[in-house]
Amino acid sequence: MNTRVSTGAAPGKVILFGEHAVVYGRPAIAAAIERGLGATAEPAHDGPRLDIPRWGRSGLHIRLGERQPGIESVARAFAAALEAAGLRDARLRVTIDAELPPGVGLGSSAAFAIALLRSLGEFRGAPFSTGDLLEAAEHVERVFHGTPSGLDHTVVALGGCLRFQRGREPAFMPVALAEPLPVVVAWTQREGGTRDVVGRLRERHDAQPDLYERLFDAMGDLAEAAVEALGHGDFARLGALFDLNHGYLNAAGVSGLANERMVAIARQHGALGAKLTGAGWGGAVIALAPDHPERIVSALQDAGFSATATRVGATS
Repeated sequence: MNTRVSTGAAPGKVILFGEHAVVYGRPAIAAAIERGLGATAEPAHDGPRLDIPRWGRSGLHIRLGERQPGIESVARAFAAALEAAGLRDARLRVTIDAELPPGVGLGSSAAFAIALLRSLGEFRGAPFSTGDLLEAAEHVERVFHGTPSGLDHTVVALGGCLRFQRGREPAFMPVALAEPLPVVVAWTQREGGTRDVVGRLRERHDAQPDLYERLFDAMGDLAEAAVEALGHGDFARLGALFDLNHGYLNAAGVSGLANERMVAIARQHGALGAKLTGAGWGGAVIALAPDHPERIVSALQDAGFSATATRVGATS
């Protein structure tokens, strides 16, 4: 039996600009964060098994072939990763050390896919190439999201900061950062799934397309302006762009009460700008905080939210 013990890791991600507008052909900018997931693959006579001790009330513990209501998607994703690695019947156990909370818009499923695949590649003695890793991660992500755009697992796999636009070749372009962004990320439970938020916005768009197209144009303009500000390390301008983008997302109807509270608290305690990141209706917000981020973290935690200081855009 293989005695190899192997590891893999992957960062989470945030969308800096352009969420939702990207669905309508405008650019989006996403970046990796320092908080992420780690995976360890080791031999196990009763494998294949998957353990994620920090997800769920008592952790997730999966053995393929067993019916486990409520976590079928994770089991199917595990099976898809094993298939991609050629380890479908391998006697192994993978343990995921999860620093990222699931389901709040910080790229947990993409980080799960990339960290898992990296550990499996090392375990079999043949690490995935970048191209094969991205292809395999897309198959895993399909289990969770149906038809993923590719943005999450691409930025998680490559790290750094990327501009993405559907229908443009190339779809992904690296964005140069003068320095990684010092931010506070805060989150709470979502009020609905991503598909619910996107579907409701689609209904509003279809009812008044001219108005919403102008709104998405404005979001696209912000994303383009942000590329220059990121390259110059212009935090004051980036903070203003964060605030503007959040205002547009609020106008689009995707910012929930919890998002508004988190954004307001972050601004009141020193953030240069703050916005929701991801789908909205709860989930995560991101605040630009070059000075005293601990004050913002403490204020958000005192209000009942989870929060951490981190950096955005560091290369993996």
